Amino acid sequence: MDKALKTNERELVKLIRFFSKRGAQLATSGELNEQQEQLAAACRNLETQLYKHAQNRAAILEKRERLEKIIEDRAQCPKCHKADMLKKTGVASNEHGWKSNTYRCRRCNTTFTWNRPNNPWDMVAFLERYIQELEQRLQAAQPVGMQEHIEASIPQLQDSLYRLRPVLQTSDEEMAALTEKEREMDRLIHQFKNYLLIEKIKLDTFPD
Repeated sequence: MDKALKTNERELVKLIRFFSKRGAQLATSGELNEQQEQLAAACRNLETQLYKHAQNRAAILEKRERLEKIIEDRAQCPKCHKADMLKKTGVASNEHGWKSNTYRCRRCNTTFTWNRPNNPWDMVAFLERYIQELEQRLQAAQPVGMQEHIEASIPQLQDSLYRLRPVLQTSDEEMAALTEKEREMDRLIHQFKNYLLIEKIKLDTFPD
């Protein structure tokens, strides 16, 4: 679980364990006073808080990472229309700011940017725009087969959009809450670490 801790959290845990161990030793020898007992208790409580926060942070970030990967490109080379020799080469942004993957087809030696966003947040904007375009096309005269295809496609796309939006909203709210909690914890860690360092210096100071 220590691997889930950030550097400043690990540093504080080392100090906390030093004072917790010292408190246990003083308790055993019967030398533990009320102030030292309170400090030992505060150390134990904060260590519990740190690990709980780290566990929560890891779960939120893991969920976010899985969400970022839910979009599958199914890209095809625009020249040979095959996907088996494609190699992803990077990411590009279009005029709307949507990020899409770029590929090189090793069969045709063709480099291209796929025409779909590579993440769910940009996919929402893409679907909204695409649905709008399809609805506009329905206003114009279309061959019967094409009209039926468009009419069938719009509800499917809208369904995808309605299912995607709340998932992204929940994730964004979780990330915003985590960012705020991180700021609070960093402040608390900084203050408590400085306090423990001062207390440790006092212990190392020999009386004249």
